[in-house]
Amino acid sequence: MLHNKIEESNPIMHFLWMSSPALFLTVKMMLSISISYLSYLVYKLSSTRFRKLYTTCLLGIFILYLAIFSIHLYWLIVL
Repeated sequence: MLHNKIEESNPIMHFLWMSSPALFLTVKMMLSISISYLSYLVYKLSSTRFRKLYTTCLLGIFILYLAIFSIHLYWLIVL
């Protein structure tokens, strides 16, 4: 994509990116919002004991997502 140095590995997202970058961003944002809302519902409807485990798992996922985001940002700046 960017000088043919970076390409999307997810075939569905690759198709969306090739179809329309605006569509790609819209779908990505809608998925993020949906997952966040679903996460909130699971948390809200859970027992206190499960909430602690769930919060710990979400923190781990957030750290992983932040690491992936950082790598992407690095690629965009350096490459």
